[in-house]
Amino acid sequence: MLIVISGAGEVGYNIAKDLAHNYEVVIIEKDQTRAEHVKRLNVEVIQGNAANLKILKKARIEKADFFIGVTGKDEVNLLSGVAAKNLGAKKTIVRVGDPEYVDKPIVKNHVMGYDLVICPQLTLANAIANLVTTPGAVEFVSFSGGKIDMIEILAPDEIEGKKISELSIPDNVIFTAIHRNGDMVVPRGDTEILKGDRIDVLSKSESMSSIMEILGNPVVKNVFIVGGGTVGSYVARILDKSNLNIKLIDIDRELCENLCSYLNRTKVIIGDGTDLEFLIEEEVEKSDVVITTTESDGKNLLISLLSKNLGAKKTIARVEKISYAKLFEKVGVDSALSTRNIAYAEIMKLLRMMHVETIADVEKGKTAVLEIEVKNKKLSGKKIKKIKLPRNSIIGGILRDEECLIPRGETEIQLGDKLLIFTTWEEIKDVENKFS
Repeated sequence: MLIVISGAGEVGYNIAKDLAHNYEVVIIEKDQTRAEHVKRLNVEVIQGNAANLKILKKARIEKADFFIGVTGKDEVNLLSGVAAKNLGAKKTIVRVGDPEYVDKPIVKNHVMGYDLVICPQLTLANAIANLVTTPGAVEFVSFSGGKIDMIEILAPDEIEGKKISELSIPDNVIFTAIHRNGDMVVPRGDTEILKGDRIDVLSKSESMSSIMEILGNPVVKNVFIVGGGTVGSYVARILDKSNLNIKLIDIDRELCENLCSYLNRTKVIIGDGTDLEFLIEEEVEKSDVVITTTESDGKNLLISLLSKNLGAKKTIARVEKISYAKLFEKVGVDSALSTRNIAYAEIMKLLRMMHVETIADVEKGKTAVLEIEVKNKKLSGKKIKKIKLPRNSIIGGILRDEECLIPRGETEIQLGDKLLIFTTWEEIKDVENKFS
């Protein structure tokens, strides 16, 4: 398989690094420093502009199975994507930063011919809004058109020291993974919940409220957003339809005036979120959630920590650099989300798992969630407890026709079932082979 990547920035570099061991990868990069840096990978590097037809032909685009446009310039990604498709690339994926080009976070089968267009800023805003509307969650993923949801929560004090079997977990809810000190633990009945554990919980969407009652459901009423750009304004637009008390802060007067024209319930305030006196004046300490979405990682971290120190209950920060996300959470930010990590994860869904309909990246790349169809006739009628999965893998849900099942040990799987499987990236191939 030949994969051509335009752009050797953080997203392009990480995609190439992951795929180079198994596929033929060609990277097109205009910047000489980046081009030299990416040469350390087992890939072919062509220095130039991917929107140039000669450069695309030099990369053998007519034989490419995938073209991926992830440079920092939307116009280059869009133009090179169209050219790549017309020259023979089987599938094209492009990233855009400006929502002027797309009206949704992810667009499949775009009218211009792209197979996938990703706007990481809108995807990030959607993810942040989900965290706000699911109190207690530090990560939120929806599967199968919203039929089943997964949340990741920080274990509340009320359940620390208890075993899974001691919790009154409803039948249609399952704990699928525990993230502890950098490792993933597959939860069993005798697994004890420890302080600092992050728990992945899978449930039918209508049952999520019941599990939140068991785990502790903090009430969210007051939301404080700092940064009125693409991400912050889109979050505000989503939350503006709710009954929340929302304040949106930005230092740009013209931007604030524009936001006032379409935000009805949100109070838009001109001010500097890094100003301690301003935060105190605007009573940030009364916030249930503080969301920082400025263009600066440093400012987002500073505002988050200041807000937490003043008494805000929860902080969610936008992070540009993928590697900063863990750092933010280590020093006290409750949830740090990266636009680049979102772009990377969405592209890898299509590239790494051709036979899997849905894939999610959880816990900053440590856990994968697959939606995979059972095609192995030998598994039909077999009970879950009799299926030997890799050590760090667990079946969390079954999609059967229009029905969603939360499996137990006695549950039998059938041909055509779609299984939601929690696993590690290292075990993906083994899991796929088991059911295909």
